[in-house]
Amino acid sequence: MRTASELARLGKVLCQICNGLLKINGSYPRQCKDISDTHHDGWVAQGRCDICKKYPALIPEFIMPHKHYRAEVIEGVIAESEKGNVIEHLGGCAADISTMRRWVRQFRVRGAQAVGWLVSTLLSVYERHVGSLKLWNLTLLKQLARLLGEYHAPESGGVIGRVNIILTTQNCGFL
Repeated sequence: MRTASELARLGKVLCQICNGLLKINGSYPRQCKDISDTHHDGWVAQGRCDICKKYPALIPEFIMPHKHYRAEVIEGVIAESEKGNVIEHLGGCAADISTMRRWVRQFRVRGAQAVGWLVSTLLSVYERHVGSLKLWNLTLLKQLARLLGEYHAPESGGVIGRVNIILTTQNCGFL
């Protein structure tokens, strides 16, 4: 896996606001928790755009913006919920039940928005279309996974992390 600095040197990191080339301006520490509530230290690269003068954070796919837990932990809880499992009966995740419920509630809203953004961006930017029948009867997570197949997205990481990369690249927010 390449670092943000390597990708920026290759001209592959674009500003989410104006699509100008980003340079790496620095980094800052960020902690996130795994499924067992263990804290892990990591770094988030800070970009700099010389065109629009913004300094966006280049958050890696395993970190969810504004969340304490790793993306794969949150995605695992959402996947279990979409299978019909009751959150109170989920074992293995150290997060509070109220936290896990909030993840699922937020995902229902943001996931539906993300599906719309991905379909719209696919059509307006790449001039490709995914018919609604191909998404019919799929859970939100599976709809997002299906749409990811239409993009040139990183192949590593979970669905949510990879969708976040596409959404932020297209200036559509994040899950």
